[in-house]
Amino acid sequence: MVIAISGMIGAGKSTLATALHKYYRNSMMMVEFEEDDDVFNIFLKWLYEKQPNIDIGFQAYIIESLSAKFQKTIADFKAQGYQFDKNHIFLDRFNLEHYIFAAANLSEKNLKYLKGFDAMFHQIVSPSENPDFAIFLDISFETFKERVFKRNRASEVENFDQNLRYFMRLHDFYKEMFIALCNKYKIPYHIINCNNKTQEQIFAEALILVETFDFSQLQRR
Repeated sequence: MVIAISGMIGAGKSTLATALHKYYRNSMMMVEFEEDDDVFNIFLKWLYEKQPNIDIGFQAYIIESLSAKFQKTIADFKAQGYQFDKNHIFLDRFNLEHYIFAAANLSEKNLKYLKGFDAMFHQIVSPSENPDFAIFLDISFETFKERVFKRNRASEVENFDQNLRYFMRLHDFYKEMFIALCNKYKIPYHIINCNNKTQEQIFAEALILVETFDFSQLQRR
C-alpha cells in the first residue's frame, strides 16, 4: 500500500514516515527531497528571500521531480518482489499537496498564473501517483512556528519574519484544501491532531491507522 504522511511544514512528516518505515521492515520510503538537492535548496532560498518570478518555476521543478521519483520508487518496489497488499511505501508528502503550495504562492498574483499552473499540474501529475491512504498531521500555527525554530533550517529561520504572512496564509489554506483534494480524488485519509503530543504518541496513533486499514478496497497492482 502507498501511504502518504501529509501536512504543513514542520508537522513531523519525515519523522513519522521514517519511524513507520523502520517498523515495517519490508517497506520502502520516498522522501520529498534529498538534503543535498542543490536545485531544490536554491529555489527554496529564493522563495524565502522573495526573489521575483520563481514561483511557477519552483513548483514545476518539484512536481516533475516528485513524479519521476515516484515512478522510480514503484519500479524499485516491484523489483524487490514486494506486493501492494502486503508491503508498504511511505511517502513524505505526496505530489497533490504541492497544489496547495502553488495556491498559497500564487494567490496574490494575477489569476492567469494559477490557471497556467493548474493546466501544467494536471498534465504532469497522474492520479496513479496519489496514495492509497493519507495520514494528515494537523498542527496549530503556534506549533508550526515552534517546530520551525527548533529544527533551525537556515532558509526558514533567517527569513521567517518576512515570510510570516506567507506562512500564515499557507497554514490557513492547507488543511481545508487537503481535505477538498482528497475528496475530489477519492483518497482515504485520517487526521491526527499533533498538538501537545509526543512523537511516540503520534506514532502509536498512526500505527493503529495502518494496521486497521481495509486492504480489501485496494485497487493498486
